Amino acid sequence: MVACSRTTGEERVLGFKQVLKWAALILPFHFLGGCAVQTVDLQQAMHLPPPEQIDPKSKSAQKKDPRQRGIPQGPWSERVLTEKELDRICDQDPGLTPVMCYEILGRLNSRARYYIPDDIKARRKMKVPHDFRTFKTWSPLPRQLHGARNHPKLILIVKDIPFLGWYQKGRLIGDTQICIGKEWGWTRKGLYRIEEKDIDHVSGSYPNAFGQPAPMPFALRIYGRVWIHAGDVVGGFCSHGCINLPLTPAEKLFKWADTGTAVLIVDSLKELDTELNRSGVINRNGA
Repeated sequence: MVACSRTTGEERVLGFKQVLKWAALILPFHFLGGCAVQTVDLQQAMHLPPPEQIDPKSKSAQKKDPRQRGIPQGPWSERVLTEKELDRICDQDPGLTPVMCYEILGRLNSRARYYIPDDIKARRKMKVPHDFRTFKTWSPLPRQLHGARNHPKLILIVKDIPFLGWYQKGRLIGDTQICIGKEWGWTRKGLYRIEEKDIDHVSGSYPNAFGQPAPMPFALRIYGRVWIHAGDVVGGFCSHGCINLPLTPAEKLFKWADTGTAVLIVDSLKELDTELNRSGVINRNGA
């Protein structure tokens, strides 16, 4: 897991003042900015069902909701995790800090890690690893993209997991759980490029929960009104089309990416090689 391995103490190495500035805005409410052209239903946005209410193994769920297909299966079970159990797990391995355990759970459950303590207290079912140690460096994304090894920079977004990774010459540099469009077509697959960067972007389409223009910090526009930006990740499918990242990886990605960096959005990992081959412009032109 590329991002999780750098979790401990990460606030010390980032622009701390900038993080605090945006954290004060992110935590109280959900970002709704720039994600579609519809009128926002604030009640719906503020009461999204938690991801654990959808059973991806259910045949009926797979038929009704294609977003749940292809969710990676692994050495975990869906159950209630207690605080005492998590404390015991952390005590058994000095390399497993509470923050790292929260991050592992967040990545498995498509949640920002700061929601996990409340999920545990509320006894919500979640995906829990059988052995947290095996998830210290876990990522659902491939470590190498041979189809992009000659490409300076590439951002990959896989919708059905959903996860985002950034690659340099085909090697995975960082990754994170994300939130994409609540409806399957709201975040469109395809090859795009970063058209503009705006560290302090504010939505021109949607208000926040307080009726004010929604902030979208560390924003990277990829097409139309769709941006990659820091936002509230309360489940894998909770935006109006934008790609929301937790705050820390959003800042890392913003610093790493350039205007013109390629962004490949695919429905699933199964079609990744096909889409890389189809998008031959990646290897020919660079970012």
